Amino acid sequence: MDSNFKRNLLISSSISLLILMISSTASFLSIKSLLDSNAWVNHTQDVIYNLNTASSVITDAQTSMRGYLITGNKDFLQEHYDAEKESAVYFEKLDELTVDNPTQQKRLNELKPLRSNFFKYLHNQVVKKQLGGKNATFDLEEGKKMMDELRSKFKSVENTEQALLRERIGNSERYGNYSFILIITAFIIAMIITVVFFARILRDHNERALLQKELERKDIETAERLEVISSIATQISNGNYDVQIDDRKSDTLGALGASLHEMKDSLKGSFELLSQKEWLQSGIASLNDKMLGEKTIQKLSKDVIEFLCQYTNSSAGVLYVIDGEELTVTGGYSYIPSKNRERIKKGEGLIGQAIVSGKMLELKSLSPEDIQINYALGEIKPTHVVAVPLMDFKVEGAVELASIYGFSLLQLEFLNLVSNNIGIALKATQNRKRVMELLEETKSQSEELQIQHSELEAINAELEAQTEKLQASEEELRVQQEELEQTNEELSERSVLLEEKNTEIQKKSEALELTTRYKSEFLANMSHELRTPLNSILLLSRLLSENNNKTMNKEEIEFAQVIQSSGNSLLGLIDEILDLSKIEAGKMDLEFLEVSTKEITDNLHNLFYLVAKEKGINFEIIDKDAPIVIKTDKMRLEQILKNLISNAIKFTEKGTVSLEIKVDSDDDKIICFIVKDTGIGIPLEKQPLIFEAFQQADGSTKRKYGGTGLGLSISRELAKLLRGEIILHSKVNEGSTFTLCLPVLGFAINKVSVNKIPEAELIEEETEDQEPKPRYISEVVPAEIEDDRDSIVEGDKVILIVEDDINFAKSLLAFTQKKGYKGVVAVRGDYALNFALIYRPIGILLDIELPIKSGWEVLEELKNHSHTKHISVHIMSSHKLKQESLLKGAVDFLDKPVAFDRIPEVFMRIEHIINNESQKVLIIEDNPQHAKALAYFLETYNINSEIKSDVSEGLTILNKEDVDCVILDMGIPDKQAYEILDGVKKNPGLENLPVIVFTGKSLSIKEELKIRKYADSIIVKTAHSYQRMLDEVSLFLHLVESKKKEGSDKKESAKKLNSLNNILYEKKVLIVDDDVRNIYSLSKALEAFRMNVITAFDGKEAIKILDENPDTDVVLLDMMMPNMDGYETAEKIRSNPKFLNLAVIAVTAKAMTGDREKCIKAGASDYITKPVDVDQLLSLLRVWLYDKI
Repeated sequence: MDSNFKRNLLISSSISLLILMISSTASFLSIKSLLDSNAWVNHTQDVIYNLNTASSVITDAQTSMRGYLITGNKDFLQEHYDAEKESAVYFEKLDELTVDNPTQQKRLNELKPLRSNFFKYLHNQVVKKQLGGKNATFDLEEGKKMMDELRSKFKSVENTEQALLRERIGNSERYGNYSFILIITAFIIAMIITVVFFARILRDHNERALLQKELERKDIETAERLEVISSIATQISNGNYDVQIDDRKSDTLGALGASLHEMKDSLKGSFELLSQKEWLQSGIASLNDKMLGEKTIQKLSKDVIEFLCQYTNSSAGVLYVIDGEELTVTGGYSYIPSKNRERIKKGEGLIGQAIVSGKMLELKSLSPEDIQINYALGEIKPTHVVAVPLMDFKVEGAVELASIYGFSLLQLEFLNLVSNNIGIALKATQNRKRVMELLEETKSQSEELQIQHSELEAINAELEAQTEKLQASEEELRVQQEELEQTNEELSERSVLLEEKNTEIQKKSEALELTTRYKSEFLANMSHELRTPLNSILLLSRLLSENNNKTMNKEEIEFAQVIQSSGNSLLGLIDEILDLSKIEAGKMDLEFLEVSTKEITDNLHNLFYLVAKEKGINFEIIDKDAPIVIKTDKMRLEQILKNLISNAIKFTEKGTVSLEIKVDSDDDKIICFIVKDTGIGIPLEKQPLIFEAFQQADGSTKRKYGGTGLGLSISRELAKLLRGEIILHSKVNEGSTFTLCLPVLGFAINKVSVNKIPEAELIEEETEDQEPKPRYISEVVPAEIEDDRDSIVEGDKVILIVEDDINFAKSLLAFTQKKGYKGVVAVRGDYALNFALIYRPIGILLDIELPIKSGWEVLEELKNHSHTKHISVHIMSSHKLKQESLLKGAVDFLDKPVAFDRIPEVFMRIEHIINNESQKVLIIEDNPQHAKALAYFLETYNINSEIKSDVSEGLTILNKEDVDCVILDMGIPDKQAYEILDGVKKNPGLENLPVIVFTGKSLSIKEELKIRKYADSIIVKTAHSYQRMLDEVSLFLHLVESKKKEGSDKKESAKKLNSLNNILYEKKVLIVDDDVRNIYSLSKALEAFRMNVITAFDGKEAIKILDENPDTDVVLLDMMMPNMDGYETAEKIRSNPKFLNLAVIAVTAKAMTGDREKCIKAGASDYITKPVDVDQLLSLLRVWLYDKI
């Protein structure tokens, strides 16, 4: 057997090696030929590709030349010139590739002069076009002949290369087939020899190995079985009945093992049954001992649940007692109380269902969200929960146990056995408690009865005395009744007279109401008639003052500016007359909201400071005693104060105009706004007249000061509507003091006496003696703290700490360094901005009360500087000014003393801001076109947007997704918008979410005032509103302009922004208006932006012109026109399917409430009022035309 094995192995190895050498040599030669052939195929394909590309480039050059000849667009010329250079490159590549083919080289040399002549021909046509303009003629037939000759030459070269390609591909395929056949043949022969000899060798080897293994296995198996059986018998004799016997073979040893197994099972069962009975009896006895004695229900429950959990090895448990229709917790083990689990109803949960069913319930399949058992190091989930009802004759309560190991059948049987005993004990305890309560109640009722008996005796005596008095009163009443009957007759006669007078008053009231309605309609129509020519005046005067064509001199520009200023004054006069009319008609709507006095004073200071300075007088605001917040109508209050202050400045030639705000000294519920001047004063006899409409102190033709006399009249009526009054105190040549008294909380006030107004001399003395102390300025400048400023290198993350408390600043610095940041500390406010510019921190920790400069001033400087406004500022202060901090641009506010476990939240917030490369803005806008245009612009700056049409949908998104900022249009037609927004601000986690309002001037004042409660910023839609929006979003999201954003992203953004700036270029606009002045002024304004303007004078002509010009991009439609008004015209336009998506902007001068909705319903896309604000009109046009770039 050994000799056959060796011989077979030697022969098979020799033959296999021989075949391998032969096949390898043949394969090498065949594959080498195949690679050479493939190289020539690729070479030929390169020639064909370059040839076709050169031909295509020449064809493109001809196409570009024709495009330029037809359109005159010079963009085609660049493509034409690039084509000549590109074709030369491809011809050079062809020369290199055909070096090995003289025939092809000859054909290419013939092609080159043809190509050169063709490009000369193309250049000549371009020159003709440039010299001849629109009147030039071109010989295109010659170009066609030259192109045909070029194509013929190209085709000839290509055909030769195609023939070479077919020949070389054939050679490559032939060599490939030879290699494949050779390899397959060698493989099959080698495989056959290998398999035959391997089978013979393997068979001999396997026969010997099997025989040897069988003998060894038999010996080992017998010895092991004997040893196992001996070991099992020994363990059974020692009392171990859990041992298993796995030997079940049908031989002598197998039968012996089976007998031992049966004996073991019998002994084990007997001993386990005895042990279980003993455990049950012992547990019942121990529990009964625990329940003995007089105990409260809580004490009994605690003892019972503690024993059950320990005896059954439960991890947690709770015991409920029935209280009416509910279950109440009375005891627990490893149980953490929870309000929603202290009382549960029958049938709720596992234990409630056990009460209803009256039997034990189990729960073995638990999800990760179910109950958990807490311990000092963490928590763990149970694997088995059981609920057992506790019964006497009825269910008295229930117990619920949880185990991480599971309950055995023996433990469950124990719980069933003791449930009745526990129920009896609970019932007995409750009965004992009830008996004691009844005894106490009986005792207290007995005492009350004794007291009531004494009271009844006293009442009885009093009633007897009252009876005697009643008898005397009856006689007096009889006499009075006779007198009343006589009085009733007189009243009946007076009633008839009153009814006649009431009828007369009712008729006068109806007549007055009719007169008021006629007056309102007259004023509305007059508003339209006045605003229509005023529109042209303002538009054309603005165009002239801008002097875009540089044709006007300085004096003419000043004339245009005077015209525009006069037009604006006239517009203000129209608005004043309308306001007075609304007040007289009782249609002036007011909105009482909480208003910051600082916001009012800031607005007035910004408005009048420069005006007073130019006139050479002082203007000051004294608000040190002013309340922080009052409740009033902010806009109307500012209107009154603006009238009073502007009058004071107008009538004061030198000296001072001041506004003092303070709480009244006699009534702290009244706030006084005192406007005082050192002007000409008002004579006593003229003082009653100045509050009448169209009346002035000096009404003569020689008067020095102009005006309509409406300002004070409107102010007085507005003061009454605000539940206050205006009081005048004036002396000729000394000055005047107007005092506006209003309720602090918006409630009505009593009449205010003139004596409450301080004399001028007293005010001057107070202002001299008491200079206002700056708020939030610390007087002590501490020493500098050693920090990381000298070790900062490029790439370090720096935190700037602005804090004058040395110990607190050091703690913040240590925490900053521990977190891996570099810290810089400024102990005074005036250093903060410079440090921020030098060290470029990623976050700033800022205190409010600082030396030299307060935290408010520092925050304002940081947010107004272009290089620092994006840095997130976290304010930490003992002053409770969280809302003011967030409104001024802070990211968050922490009260001092700050718990250091809250400091990590600050750094997490900073990391979140700097790591958010692309942040998300929610746009809530009912007009889809406005929303898409805004999202398109923001996307340019890597700001993602999500658009929703109403506030309710927006709130749903806020609760589901991470949103960094909200942009809200004030015209959202959602009645619950303000309530929902209020809910957003009160929603935990959303109270600091920035809200930016994007609005048009045509919205009502009521809507604007309501939304100011929730808005962090308000942006009016103008020509530059999108850039303003980007600035606001960047401020609230703390965006940093990345210096690394180069390449394609930057080019794409620049391209998109450039397109936005050129939206109006070459767009066609149809202006429909019956007033030629409006058409002229609007046309000039839009033509300045290179728009193509077409016009129509009424609706019918507009429909006709639209049919003739279907490529019109936008329509400006006046709503008041003869024959066919704007509403009917809009409906006609929308009825044509071609114009369903045409942008139609309604232009109206009535400006009444509800006009916008009426225009949109008729089919207008948007709405703008006259006089048209050019900036607002440009903004609307960009919105509706941005997608036509």
